[in-house]
Amino acid sequence: MKRIIIFLIALSMSGAMMAQSFNFGIRLGGNFSQIDGDLASGYNKIGYHVGLFTAYPFGNVSSGVLELNYSSKGARYSEIQQVTVLNYVEINLLYGLKLTEKFEVLAGLQPSILVDHSVIEGSIDNSDAISFNKIDLPVAVGLRLYLNPHIAFEARLSYSLTNISKNNFGTEGLLGNIGQFNNVLSGSLIYKL
Repeated sequence: MKRIIIFLIALSMSGAMMAQSFNFGIRLGGNFSQIDGDLASGYNKIGYHVGLFTAYPFGNVSSGVLELNYSSKGARYSEIQQVTVLNYVEINLLYGLKLTEKFEVLAGLQPSILVDHSVIEGSIDNSDAISFNKIDLPVAVGLRLYLNPHIAFEARLSYSLTNISKNNFGTEGLLGNIGQFNNVLSGSLIYKL
């Protein structure tokens, strides 16, 4: 975790020296997640995300956004006291469209690499028995509210297009495939440098 944060800071600092037309910033906040197709329901797993972003304006109302985030997702199944934690490094590729001076809609892909996972049932660690795919490909849509030119709040929904589990059971996903899928509502504080 410490190495990832150091890498994100170094990446941000090197990017800040590239071009003046790029915007750079920090994004941090909370995730409310569930895994669709795992028998549990509800956004019962609380996690977090932290990352850096750069945005390149295409004009006065649109921009391309590249984010590098560390994000903790998963599910909580209270009936059997099971908690699944999935930690990802995300490379988010988003398009931003300003609706007004204060509101911006963002949408795009969030390719993610699983760096760590745990599955705890009661006091038993089942992490080795339950495995997950290393790559996840969610789509995301979000809405940002700018309080001033540097500070914004964002609400975002992301949903996996690909099966995150190596098991062959679950529900039908957005593309008609069967499996288990990350389903995440997140809230973020955005600070533009």
